[in-house]
Amino acid sequence: PQSTSFAMADRDEDEVEEEEEVVRKGDDAKAHKELNKLGGGDEQVREVDTAKAEGALSQLASQEQAEMEAKLARERELAKVKIDKADVDLIIAEMEVDEVRAERVLREHNGEAIAALRFLVHEDTQIVRK
Repeated sequence: PQSTSFAMADRDEDEVEEEEEVVRKGDDAKAHKELNKLGGGDEQVREVDTAKAEGALSQLASQEQAEMEAKLARERELAKVKIDKADVDLIIAEMEVDEVRAERVLREHNGEAIAALRFLVHEDTQIVRK
């Protein structure tokens, strides 16, 4: 009984080896080659310069932080813009948008209802064209 289990184990290893030796053609071969260049292949073991990796991650984090600060500054700037409730109601009625959207567009256009309406009309025509 033990020799049978060893024979089965040998067969399983042979099957695994055959599966690993896949012939790649065309686009699949190109994709495999590109992935291997990125370090996905077992043929080469590449060391990662941890200082470079940490530097890159730090740079990404600082870029994200700068973007977030810019968004917050823009939101604070928009919050300072005075808008008239009648203008908000007009935009809601004419353009069929919700109150949050009407207020946002009004603030982005310095509280000018006509400019906000033009923007929304132009935006709607862009959507229809696409």
